[in-house]
Formats: sequence, structure tokens, C-alpha cells
Amino acid sequence: IMSEELETTIHTKDGMRVSVSEWDDGGVWLYLSMRHGDARAIFTREEAQQLLAGLQNILAKGAAV
Repeated sequence: IMSEELETTIHTKDGMRVSVSEWDDGGVWLYLSMRHGDARAIFTREEAQQLLAGLQNILAKGAAV
């Protein structure tokens, strides 16, 4: 059984590339690429949900201003 890998890439106005994709059993691979280096992080599904909740809280606060 073949499945398509999900991936999203964002290019920021500051020239950074941020990519997220599937990792192993429901996890998430986060990749940041910038001019002088790069960074990677692997999140479990639960950790990725915590990150998403944090981003949503920050964006909701900004929308309320």
C-alpha cells in the first residue's frame, strides 16, 4: 500500500524556509532553513498538537487586539 506523504513549505518574508511533513507513525518533521544554517525537530503527534494549540492561542490573541 502506497500513501502520499504530506508536506507544506512556507517561504517567509525574511528569506527563511519552513517545512513540515509527516514523520513515522503520525509524527511531524519540522525543518527551518535560513541563510547561515538550518534546524530540524521531530515531534510526536501529541507534541505537534501542543505546538499547534500554542500557535492558535497566539494568533487568536492578535486577532482580538
